[in-house]
Amino acid sequence: MNFAVGFKPMLGDSHSMDSLEKQLICPICLEMFSKPVVILPCQHNLCRKCANDIFQASNPLWQSRGSSSVSSGGRFRCPSCRHEVVLDRHGVYGLQRNLLVENIIDIYKQESTRPLHAKAEQQLMCDEHEDEKINIYCLSCEAPTCSLCKVFGAHKDCEVAPLPSVYKRQKSELSDGVAMLVAGNDRIQAIVTQMEEICKAIEENSRRQKQHLSQRFDSLYSTLEERKKELVQRISREQEERVNGSVCLFVHPPWSDSR
Repeated sequence: MNFAVGFKPMLGDSHSMDSLEKQLICPICLEMFSKPVVILPCQHNLCRKCANDIFQASNPLWQSRGSSSVSSGGRFRCPSCRHEVVLDRHGVYGLQRNLLVENIIDIYKQESTRPLHAKAEQQLMCDEHEDEKINIYCLSCEAPTCSLCKVFGAHKDCEVAPLPSVYKRQKSELSDGVAMLVAGNDRIQAIVTQMEEICKAIEENSRRQKQHLSQRFDSLYSTLEERKKELVQRISREQEERVNGSVCLFVHPPWSDSR
């Protein structure tokens, strides 16, 4: 379950309350989320206690720090989508809290404890005709209004429609728009994942090329060093031979043998 930022639950009838309650059920304990609620990298939510229980079951060899049952590192799988969750050194306490869901739970609990008569939907009345209920929608002005406004008032020349039918149509259009956004988000996420894989492949190829280049240069450098050493030794030998030859000529010149 993924509650988008800015989501505001519409609590009114029992159907909406029941629908919202189903979204606030933890997939582990099957109860309403208990604070703190943590959001996993896959955007699903869990009670932090339930997340820690899953972690402990998946990592029986990991030791807890003290009595707080805080696990250091490790991993487990999301119970909703089986996505692998990798924890940092803070364990489940390093997971981000979903404050939005926690606020929704607070609102839900407050709404569910209100008296029944306070939950009844308030019928909106027309500002121009105080005794008339708003029951139609002006398509020309895009505003809700009452029947008297259509007959005698500001909307007498406008095109109108029953408010419930307009509500159903706009609700359907909104649902279709949300579905398109979700589908578009899935496509974008797939593209992002593909780009990440391409980037990883490029990085790996670059690493291998650098490693190969480094090995080639190291080998070439070693060969040059060996060649340098050989040439230096050769020059030193030739120098020594020439010096020794010059000394011999000086000590025993050729003309000394003619005597």
